[in-house]
Parts: sequence; structure tokens; C-alpha cells
Amino acid sequence: MDDPEAPRSPETSATAGERFSSFTKRNVVLVAVFFLSNLLTAVSTLVTAVTVLRETGTDWRAAEYRKLRQLRAGYTLEKFRQELGPPVFRTPLEGGGPFVRNVYHPREEYWVEAISDKSNAAMTYAVTTCDPAFKPEFFFGGDDKTRIVLNENTLSDVLPAEWERDQSLQLSFGGTRSTPQLAFHVFGGGGPSHYREFAWGLNDVCSVWRSRTPGYDVRASWKRWFETQKGYEEPLGTFFLPEKLNKGARGIMAESVVNTYAETATFQDMLRYYPIGIGVDVLTVQ
Repeated sequence: MDDPEAPRSPETSATAGERFSSFTKRNVVLVAVFFLSNLLTAVSTLVTAVTVLRETGTDWRAAEYRKLRQLRAGYTLEKFRQELGPPVFRTPLEGGGPFVRNVYHPREEYWVEAISDKSNAAMTYAVTTCDPAFKPEFFFGGDDKTRIVLNENTLSDVLPAEWERDQSLQLSFGGTRSTPQLAFHVFGGGGPSHYREFAWGLNDVCSVWRSRTPGYDVRASWKRWFETQKGYEEPLGTFFLPEKLNKGARGIMAESVVNTYAETATFQDMLRYYPIGIGVDVLTVQ
């Protein structure tokens, strides 16, 4: 039997750490493997951190804005797929015919709808965003100098004043969930706009309609004004001509921060595709 009091040899008295160190000194290849493994782990951690930082910054927004500016009504659906990926919804347009709603949702921050014909050309192009920090910019009109920024501009500060006075406003406020609530300007259609039509306003896929003044209730204000002006015999989606847009309506327009932009291909009528609501339909995406 071994004597527990007998002195141990250096080999048996070495600690586990000392034995591992001695082993690795004799195995250079193993040391190199450990080094590379630690290096790869560090690099992977750094890449993940950089990716998260970029996602939480503004870089991704700039990329999305570029995508949206590169799309136009009249382009093929292949172009929309290239920029936005495949549609998440495809439904026939109400009323029949060869037209199809193609709804894209590449990020949580926004929706895109393109209504296409049987040749897969986009007759309309509409963008809706409910995120106040997402502010895509669009240029339109005959010379593309008219500018609109979603979640920044209001209904009343897009067109020059001399044009604004000539434009009607489309409103709809039904009593049921299936009836859209909306407020939109529709502009163009003639030579100065290259025979396209444009629209911007408030789509009810956004549960909150933002105002320029904090605490101002845009949706409730439009509903009250609409009910005082509209006769019961008038249809939903009523267009109010400039002379009916009194001081009260003008005041609400100045508070209404737009969440949707839409345009048509050349020689197309916005009302043909959007007789009431403009842009993505809340009943489709809810």
C-alpha cells in the first residue's frame, strides 16, 4: 500500500492546469486550433453586434426609401417583386374584371399595393405607413417637383396654394367596420401631370391618424365635419368640391398628417380602381 506521507514525484504533484499547459506546449497544432476557434467566435460576435447596430440605426430606412422611389405605376409586377419580394396577398379587385390587388409587406413599417391588369402591369402604386418614424418621400406632377413626405406633410401643405383651392377632397365615414374611413386628395389626370393621377391622405389601416398638433383628434374631427356636411342620400366616398371645404375643413386638413401616397399609370382613372378607399384595404391585411 502506498504511503500517503511519502513525497510525490513532480509529475504526480503537478496540478491539472500545469499538466494541460505542459501538454499544449508539446502540441503546437492544438494551440493553433484553440486560437482560431476563439478568433472565429470573436469575429462572429462582432459581426452580430454590427448588424444589430445597423438595424437599429437609420441605414435600413434609407435603403427602403430608395426601393420605394424606384417603383412607379405602370411598371411590371416583376419589378415590384425585385424590389419588395413576393406579395403576401393577391385578391381580385371588387367588381370583377381582370384586375388583381397585389399587397406587399417587406417590413413591419409599411405596406405597398399594386393593382395589376392581365398583362401583370401595375395600374396603381400605393404606399401606406403607420410608423411615425418611417418617412418615405415621393415626387410627382408633370415635372416631378411636387413633393410629399409621409408621416410629415399634412393634407394641406403638399400642393401650391393656387392649386389647392381647385382640388376636391374625398371623404368616407361609415358606421360599420366594413366601410372604410378615409380622407384623400386626388390630383392630376391632365397634360401637366403627364396624364397620371395622384392621391395622398389618410388610410384606416392605421388605427391612429396623426396630427400636427399633439392631442388633436384628426379622425374624430373629420367624422364630425363629414356628418354635418353630408346628406343621407349621398354615397360613401363623397367628393367635396372646393367651395364646400369651409374654414372648419381647412383647419382639419392642416392638422391631418398623411399616411398614404398613391398614383396611377398614364391614362388611368384613380376612381376606377379606388372608388372609395385608396391603398391597402384594412379588411385584407388585418
